[in-house]
Amino acid sequence: MSAASPKVRITVTVAPDLLRRLSRLHKSGRSRSRSQIVEEGLRLLLHEQARRDLESQVAEYYRSLSAAEQEEDKEWTALAAASAAKVWRK
Repeated sequence: MSAASPKVRITVTVAPDLLRRLSRLHKSGRSRSRSQIVEEGLRLLLHEQARRDLESQVAEYYRSLSAAEQEEDKEWTALAAASAAKVWRK
């Protein structure tokens, strides 16, 4: 996070076992604070959710193609694969 964008304090409630694991992770020296661990975890969670959303959108796009569009896509894929193979062999 940049210096121009200060962090905001929030309060969360977690199960005791999660707090114990969070504290153990912090005590292991892998991070400066429990807040840092939670922030990194949230970033990973949001990144993973964005990846899944994108995969879903891509899959939906390909499902929406007509038969002719699917055939054209297969042709472009074959052409791209052949071109890449030529480049990689150099």
